[in-house]
Amino acid sequence: MKIPHLEKVFLFISIIIFVVLISVFTTNKNNIIIEEIDHSRFEIKSKSGESYFLFSQPLSIVPGEFLHIYNQDNDLQDKYMVESILIPSRKEITVFTENETITGTTRQEVILEKNWQDSPSILALRNGRETSQIRFADIKRVKGILYLKINADIKTLNNSEYNISFYQKTPSSNNTTFDKIKWTNGLSDKNQTIYDMFTPPIIFIHDGQLTTKLPEKEKEAEEIEPFGLSLVEVTKAEYPFRLKSWVGQTPYFEDLTVAEASGAGVRNRIEVGKSYKRTPNRKPGQPSLEICDNNDSEKIFVVQYFAVQQYRNPDTGGLKPVGRAMIKDFRIEGAPFEINSLMKKVYAGSLQIKFRASLPGLTPKEFIFESSDEERVFDFGGRRYQISNIDFENKMITVAKQDPRSAEDTFQSFSF
Repeated sequence: MKIPHLEKVFLFISIIIFVVLISVFTTNKNNIIIEEIDHSRFEIKSKSGESYFLFSQPLSIVPGEFLHIYNQDNDLQDKYMVESILIPSRKEITVFTENETITGTTRQEVILEKNWQDSPSILALRNGRETSQIRFADIKRVKGILYLKINADIKTLNNSEYNISFYQKTPSSNNTTFDKIKWTNGLSDKNQTIYDMFTPPIIFIHDGQLTTKLPEKEKEAEEIEPFGLSLVEVTKAEYPFRLKSWVGQTPYFEDLTVAEASGAGVRNRIEVGKSYKRTPNRKPGQPSLEICDNNDSEKIFVVQYFAVQQYRNPDTGGLKPVGRAMIKDFRIEGAPFEINSLMKKVYAGSLQIKFRASLPGLTPKEFIFESSDEERVFDFGGRRYQISNIDFENKMITVAKQDPRSAEDTFQSFSF
């Protein structure tokens, strides 16, 4: 027997099944949670081999303080201690000390640990033509765009229903002060004495005279140790990279600081517009440089522009192709500079600085640095010397000296 409208019944049932499947699929899809970082709140950055939280607002916080998490009812959900703070180089921050507030641009990357006030290091801030040297021991607070190292739950920080607070609550004091009971009766006019009642006097005889205290011994004047450092010479430092060849529009640079087995420098293929840093744990035969992120604190330089031009020899009149590269070195202050394939030696504005250390009872010793070096510290006879600032405009070098026998660092400036 033929059922009327059978095709319409099958079509209706198919539509119902399709709608149910779509509903189930949509429901399951909505139940999938994809965790993504809310970059309007913070980012996670890698600096000096550590992971840091970079929040999108200037912060005023120091290691040992806490980041607090509150729910919508303003109830504390969790808190995370700031283990350390990384202050990037060339960033404007404000430093608060006991007596002043100093704002300027950082001269180098600085990390504050929980015991930063025990460190002998110096923080240099540049403001216009002036550079302030701030001892870590004097730093009370810092304010700016800071990288925070915290052992935090990313899911909690990323929860939009939670509020993040950097306000530090001061613990209330519950100490009770008790008034001391003092003897207040006045002295009789007939029995004047310099001693309180019931206090047995202690009397000394000095030079035939009675006295209530012995005179203090005269302290011998301590002989002040000389600074112990002299500037021998300041010369131009040869740049460690030379343009050797090119393929099309891609230059090849020779790294003079790393040598192959043959004694020649290592050649590196350099892409224009990419930042480069040293290759960690390099093996023989590998390049000495690798591409890195623009935010990497270990980046060295970038080739901003490269071109090949014809050069006419003034003596012979012949033409020769010459490669020309415009370099920006992040370790050297100043404008970008040119390196071309005709240069046997390249001077990029970096200086080689030679000091001579000499103290009584110690054999003199010479130390050599480059102005582009990140670590400009040396020890001599238990004293620690650190080049804290180089003022290229005024041709001045400031050195800090830390002596373990002295609580205060001493400074000396040298002209070149």
